[in-house]
Amino acid sequence: MNIKKIVTSILACVVCAGIAVASAGCGCQKSKSTSGSGNNGDAQTSGSIYRNYPTDPDLTQGDFGYYFLNDKEYKVTVYNGNSKNITIPSTVDGARIKVIDTSLFRNSDIESVTIPDSINEIRDYAFAGCHELKEVVIPEGVTVIGQNAFWDCPKLEKITLPSSLKKVGEYAFSHTGITSITIPESETFVKLNRYVFYQNENLKEVVLPLSMTTIADDTFAECSSDLTITAYTGSFGASYAKTHRIALNELPR
Repeated sequence: MNIKKIVTSILACVVCAGIAVASAGCGCQKSKSTSGSGNNGDAQTSGSIYRNYPTDPDLTQGDFGYYFLNDKEYKVTVYNGNSKNITIPSTVDGARIKVIDTSLFRNSDIESVTIPDSINEIRDYAFAGCHELKEVVIPEGVTVIGQNAFWDCPKLEKITLPSSLKKVGEYAFSHTGITSITIPESETFVKLNRYVFYQNENLKEVVLPLSMTTIADDTFAECSSDLTITAYTGSFGASYAKTHRIALNELPR
């Protein structure tokens, strides 16, 4: 083979290698945008994104780790403490804590949690499997409670919901120890999704407001046979109880 052909072959290989490297990227760490470019807990599956594990924190302070949503808002994503009675901070370094992240306390042995009024979202599985958790007050300002957020909390007997809610995900309060629940009157929370209270064998009473307009057929699937719905005469809640053959405590308007 003459020298010209050898040189030409070598140059072609070099060019191809350069193109491959450019396509793959340099592998250098890029600065993080406010939407997050590191491990933000997102898993890509079949063209859609679903997260069921916490985000890697940008900042660790005290017992908690935080991820920056923007300059003024963080989400709490890691708990490294040993206390069974938790108080989530409302601010860190002047930034408001807005989100309790996915699976933050999942399968932990916490007994109580104080949620600050800065929070507007509790994400999927945040408290799932907390077998010692007994009572939760969700403050005004929370608009979203994710899927399975309090799933499998068998000692959780009491939970207080805010009127600020807009959405509660499927299985959010399934398989708990809740004995009664009052859905607040609300202009934004008018629908109960499927399986929200699935397998709550101790659930005896559900109080429904006039504002409730939609309840899935299986919202209360496999709950106590002694379940009673308290609702106003002529309301959707009263109609739902009758249609689904659930005992009704009907209130006059």
